[in-house]
Amino acid sequence: MNRKLYILFSFFLSTHLFSVPTYQIVVDPGHGGVAKEPVGVHGDKYDSLTQTFLEKYKQGTESGSLTEREVVLKLAQEVHSVLKLTETEEGWVQFSRHLKNFSNEKSFPRVVLKSVLTRNSNYENDPSSEDPNAAYRLYDFPDPKTGVRRKGRLSFINEQKPHLVLSLHLNPAGKGQKGGMAAVLTPGYKTFHLLKSISEDKKKPKSFLSSPWSDWMVFVANWSKLENAVADAWIYFHGYWSDKSGKKADLDKFEGYRQNMVTWKYADDKNWENKAKAGGKGPYSKTHSGFSAEGAFWEREKGKKETWRREGGREGFGGDNYYASRELMRFVQFGLREQLKDKNGNYPEVGPIQKPYISTYSLPTYTNAICAFLEIGYINRSRDMKYLTENRKEVAISLAVGIYSLFSGMEMRKPKKMPVVPKGKKINWERYENYFSEVTSP
Repeated sequence: MNRKLYILFSFFLSTHLFSVPTYQIVVDPGHGGVAKEPVGVHGDKYDSLTQTFLEKYKQGTESGSLTEREVVLKLAQEVHSVLKLTETEEGWVQFSRHLKNFSNEKSFPRVVLKSVLTRNSNYENDPSSEDPNAAYRLYDFPDPKTGVRRKGRLSFINEQKPHLVLSLHLNPAGKGQKGGMAAVLTPGYKTFHLLKSISEDKKKPKSFLSSPWSDWMVFVANWSKLENAVADAWIYFHGYWSDKSGKKADLDKFEGYRQNMVTWKYADDKNWENKAKAGGKGPYSKTHSGFSAEGAFWEREKGKKETWRREGGREGFGGDNYYASRELMRFVQFGLREQLKDKNGNYPEVGPIQKPYISTYSLPTYTNAICAFLEIGYINRSRDMKYLTENRKEVAISLAVGIYSLFSGMEMRKPKKMPVVPKGKKINWERYENYFSEVTSP
């Protein structure tokens, strides 16, 4: 090819790609750090009021020689690699072949799925570090030498202004648990306000117990699901756990004002620490009666876009977060069976999609994007681990194709005897307008 033709071809290629819809994806392999003492040095969730870390770093689960941090890191890297194919014309040809394993469509709308990883290592990769959790904390924290605020994983994610966050985790299976996968969800303001009203005796417990959110995560074993949910509502509104009655804050159990532990536009104003110390009525009240949802964060929480993200939606509840999570799990269920079927067309057995885990989790709340937070397998179930290690590529392809479908939609193939088929419906991204890209603007 002579120089003129090469320049023309390069110009055509660059302008063609420039016109292609581009979406930002963050792939987040969970954890990475170590639960090391003392918590005041190695913990997470740094609180500027008490000037300490409020909890031990969550290093994830382990079983035998397997660690969650390593299994999900390798899977995330594989997903990232498959998504990167969409950034070039040559790669798109290969990516399209993957799409054809899931759909009978002859051609697919061209998109670019720009992928970023939140980490590319584990703490073991830098064993000499004085602060092995520095690269892996969820929340912002001060540099131990300079005191300068460093960004945690949540701030890093928001800084990318992603449309979608895929966060990958593993769970330990209890007795009788067959394995499989599950979503991790946090409801929106509407549900937490209902729980607040129940603890104030303004609403009957039945109004929550009859809702799809009622199967709440139990962190305190001798408390009911409702009591755990009410405690989470106190954490959400006040930063404090409640006592078992749900009538008052437990001032010995502080979780922090988490919106101020993240670098984003929804943090409170510069004087928030003085206001929080003063207490009284308003957004830092330690009582429900004195509380008022004021400030940028609470306006965000009450807004319609957060409702779309976290309430209602195609799955009946959980909003677009739950739809994205369920849809990606359906793609893995479909993709593993279709890619690994034997010569007679028999599908392998795949663990089921379990009920979601529901609580006041950080990632679905404090990342300003559609959040697919997946417990993608159970670390002490050999079938799950086989797929996530020996068949990592097939899992990654399934997740990447599912991500494509969330943006473009696709007509799914429906093979006979296939027990799980994704819906193939894209998310209504247009209604969010610039919501995701404005997360770090003043």
